[in-house]
Amino acid sequence: MTASDRYALLAKLHDFGSASISAEEPMGKAKSISLPNGRIWPRKGDAVDHFKAMLARYRDGSRVSDSTDHSDLASLLEVYDSVLDAGEPTKAGVGVSHFERRKDRDHPGNTSCFFVVRTDGTSIDFSTRRALDAATSEKVS
Repeated sequence: MTASDRYALLAKLHDFGSASISAEEPMGKAKSISLPNGRIWPRKGDAVDHFKAMLARYRDGSRVSDSTDHSDLASLLEVYDSVLDAGEPTKAGVGVSHFERRKDRDHPGNTSCFFVVRTDGTSIDFSTRRALDAATSEKVS
């Protein structure tokens, strides 16, 4: 699967944000998640639960204040951006200032999610589920 194929798949999953993501491969082999900050989950489902619980700890409009939460989100974002094809815009952009929980009014359901607030003041929504999908993919050079 090429990086473009993975990105297209991730885009489809984002559009169907309520779809469940399996923690198992087709043959039943659990996929572990490892982030650059050293955080490891034995199963993808454990990582999904971790980020769901994290989102629940914050209210809409609030900044992610816990340094461990910030580190986990920044590492997950790094993985997500690493699978994009060269030249594609990244979520991190010019650099990450901080993360916030906000209502995502651009997608069906008007749900809450994390937003990346960049050092230049711009911001963009950030799907932890799509990023976890990227974390279980191998980058194709």
